[in-house]
This record gives sequence, structure tokens and C-alpha cells, in this order.
Amino acid sequence: MPAPERRLLLFDIAGKIFACDMSAIREIIPFQRVTRLPGAPSTVCGLINLRGTIVTVLDLGARIAKKPCDRESGSILLVPFGEKLIGIGVDEVRDLQSMRPDELQKDGDLSAFDSGIILGLAEVDGELAVILDIEAIVNDVLGKSAAALEGGES
Repeated sequence: MPAPERRLLLFDIAGKIFACDMSAIREIIPFQRVTRLPGAPSTVCGLINLRGTIVTVLDLGARIAKKPCDRESGSILLVPFGEKLIGIGVDEVRDLQSMRPDELQKDGDLSAFDSGIILGLAEVDGELAVILDIEAIVNDVLGKSAAALEGGES
């Protein structure tokens, strides 16, 4: 019996292709105006009001590529985090693609990335996509942000 396919959401950050498991994403919305949080690190865009719920939006471009995501025409991936929703800003959502687990590469040059947030690599339309662990990214950014807002290191 073949291994079940993973559904990957493909998106761009700073001109490179990234992906995550679609099961980690609740909804995708267009980028909207954010209210910046004083003292928050660059990895936090700020807050949005989503249908009466305040949502913290993280900047995946600033976290991954050290270049802020496109806040004019980009998208926000909404991710459940405990009882809350967290937004993750990306430059552009590309596609949804199914992939067998054996198509994911665990090796390759990932030295430019924090290994704790990378699940592997996959070839998509002749290009290499970095598969991200969205939950690990949210935990990492929110942990550092809380420390920065409390006066600790960011």
C-alpha cells in the first residue's frame, strides 16, 4: 500500500519557494492593514481585527529571509495556535500540491536556515522548495517576541 500523500501549500518569500503542510493552515486571507506593536521585533508585523477577533500577524519574510513580506499584495496564512489564531505574512500564495513522502528530501544545503523549522526539501516544477514546520516557526517567533516585549533579548 503506497504511503499517503501530503498536501503542501506553496508560497513565495523573497523570491524563493517555500511550503508547509496544508493541514497546518486554517484559512488564507489577503494582507490587511496591521497595527504595529511598540517594542515588537521585526518578525512581528502587528495585530489585525479579523471578524471581531484580534490576531497577531508574524512576518515570515523577516524570520526566514531577513526581508519583510509584501504587506501591499501579500497574503496572511491563518494558523491555529492553542485557542487562538496566528497570522503568518507571506509574499504570495502559489499553489496546493500533493506529494508522496518519498518525494521529500531530508538532505541538501539547508545551512542558510534554522534547522529546527525545516522539514525537508521538495522539487516543485523544476525548482527546489523548502518545507517549513509552521508550528515550530510560530513557537519560535512568539517565544522570542514575548521575551523582547518583556525587556529580554530578541
